Amino acid sequence: MINGTLSKNKHFMGEAILFITFVLSLIGMAITDFSPLESHRYWDCMIVFLAIASIGLGWSQELYKETIFQMIVRQLIHWGATLITVSGVYLLLYTGRLNYESTGLIVELILGLSLFLDGRNLGWRISLLGILVGCTAIIAAYVEEYIWVILFVSACLWVVTYYLEKLHHKSRL
Repeated sequence: MINGTLSKNKHFMGEAILFITFVLSLIGMAITDFSPLESHRYWDCMIVFLAIASIGLGWSQELYKETIFQMIVRQLIHWGATLITVSGVYLLLYTGRLNYESTGLIVELILGLSLFLDGRNLGWRISLLGILVGCTAIIAAYVEEYIWVILFVSACLWVVTYYLEKLHHKSRL
């Protein structure tokens, strides 16, 4: 009984982190559009949050094949590189090479790529979230009122994920 409850808590924690990450990335795009100077700090904090969340997910799911220390170092290098890349985008913004709207979209694409690549280590859901975040940036570039399209695509992905998990759970029984 305790093992089943612990497993459900780990699953819920992973789902909560995925949902929070997606919502925070949408908020980040809006902040970048309306307050570009504050958005740099926001994205820096979000990347630190993602690094901590990735380490926590990897640790709780025990998906790493190396020692815990090696997993932590790998995650720190991954998200550290993401942080440096985002800082480079803001350097281009501050020198006048990019505008504010493009900066938000580029940072969103970088975040999507980083999540997608991190999914290789943490599971397919993280990769799926990375695809969703990247697609969000592309949709936002083409559609002015993109939030409704994103909500529809998110709902469809949630339904597909739910049924895939249900199917996977039945095959294990």
